[in-house]
Amino acid sequence: MVKGLSSKEASEILSKTGLNIIAKQKKKSLFVKFIEQFKDFLVILLLIASFISFYLGHYLDGTLILTIVVLNAFFGLYQEKKAEEAITLLNQMTVTKTRVIRDGKEQEIESSQLVPGDVIVVEEGSKIPADAIILETKHFELNESSLTGESLPISKTIGEKAYMGTLVAKGRAFIQLTATGMNTEFGKIAARL
Repeated sequence: MVKGLSSKEASEILSKTGLNIIAKQKKKSLFVKFIEQFKDFLVILLLIASFISFYLGHYLDGTLILTIVVLNAFFGLYQEKKAEEAITLLNQMTVTKTRVIRDGKEQEIESSQLVPGDVIVVEEGSKIPADAIILETKHFELNESSLTGESLPISKTIGEKAYMGTLVAKGRAFIQLTATGMNTEFGKIAARL
C-alpha cells in the first residue's frame, strides 16, 4: 500500500506552495486594455512617425500610419479576449474533488487543497488534478489531448509523468503529485497566455 502525507505535512506544504489553482488575472476595463496596446516601442515609433507626417503636411501618409496603429490595437484586444477565454477553459478543466491518501487512509478532498507530495488515486474517467509521477498502475492509459492534441489514449507505466487536466481513459493508478497550481504545465501555459 502506498503511504501518503500526513495532514500536518500537507498543511505545511500548502502554506509554502499555495492552493492548487490556476491563478486568475484581475479584470481590466476595455479602455485600459485598449490604451495598453500602445505601450509597445514600435507602436510608439509609428505614432511619432504619423504625427511627423501630419506636421510636414503629408496627411495621407499620417492617416495611413495612424489607421494601421489603431487597427493593430483592435487586433491586440481581440487576441487578449481569446487568451482570456483560453484561460477560462483551462480553469474549467481542473478537478473539484480528488481521492487522496492522507494520514494513511483514503479520503476525498477539494483538489485546490492538494500539495506536491500528495498521493492520489485515479481511475477511468478521473481528471488528473496536478502534475504527477505514476507510482502504481493497472492497465493505465491517459487521454492527453487537452495538452498535446493527440486524440488516442497513451499507455503509462510506473515512473512516467501525468499532467494536470488530462483524463484517465483506462485503468487505475496511484500517482504522487510533483507540481501544483501555476507550477504545472497547465499553469505555465496559462501564464504565457
